[in-house]
Amino acid sequence: MSFTSRTTACAALCAALTLTACAPVGPLLETLVPDAGAPASTTDPDPVPLADYDLVDRDDPFGGTEAEDYAEDFGVPEAQAVGPYSEQRVREAYLITEDFLEAVYLDQDSVFGQDDSAFTSLLGERYLDWYEENLGHEDPAQDSAGVLFHLTPGTAEPIGDVVKVNGRMWAEQAQDPYGTDYLAVRTEYTVVHPVARPGELVSVRLVTSHYGEVGFYDLGGTWDPWPGWWSASGPAHCLEEATVTPAYPDEWPRGDKPQGPARDPYALEELDPEDEECGTIQET
Repeated sequence: MSFTSRTTACAALCAALTLTACAPVGPLLETLVPDAGAPASTTDPDPVPLADYDLVDRDDPFGGTEAEDYAEDFGVPEAQAVGPYSEQRVREAYLITEDFLEAVYLDQDSVFGQDDSAFTSLLGERYLDWYEENLGHEDPAQDSAGVLFHLTPGTAEPIGDVVKVNGRMWAEQAQDPYGTDYLAVRTEYTVVHPVARPGELVSVRLVTSHYGEVGFYDLGGTWDPWPGWWSASGPAHCLEEATVTPAYPDEWPRGDKPQGPARDPYALEELDPEDEECGTIQET
């Protein structure tokens, strides 16, 4: 199996943000289909039945995986004062961060329908200007849609209405490259979406590893939030696009060739956010 990674780097007080969408995918068939390196023979006396490609139990989408014990929402930790930021301001920042994560990963209209209204409603004027100016950019690495978790249209439909989440958020005092102080709410999460190819009994659990932060700038008592994060999703094709294209077990990998040993998709600590190569993962 393979995964694709995307990076969104956001710096406050910038006229533009850097957004890179790297597409790592992997040899998905290697562990699921015998002789994945060669085309299947039409005369094979023991062809793989179609049911073998339906990897997600519709009645128990997370059964037998680590995600079985994950939460169904992001939640927020107990707030404490951080530097000059009071407990109340930190709690506000936590709740806004939760709203951002829900808009990106849990809003099915966004994930499957590319409706970004829940996300954009949370943005301040400067970030929203950047987002709208770069939306649909001809260079996928500069397309601001990459800040969201959008599945490529027509490639997936949800299995059930539950998404599993595991991870944490915490607040720190920080300073941007321009010397401006801000409150950073750091985020580390694993997010699991059970998906199927539309109208077919072909399915996977799409696992996303998420690292990043929402930077909060104090505008005289109100927050100006700047979300920025890196994520890797798999199994997915390594394509140069701002969306994520799931790689199903009956498909040959498309795009960049995955590299390196297969990692555990549920182990955040095994992933290096500095590595933008197309990588491989174990079964999800």
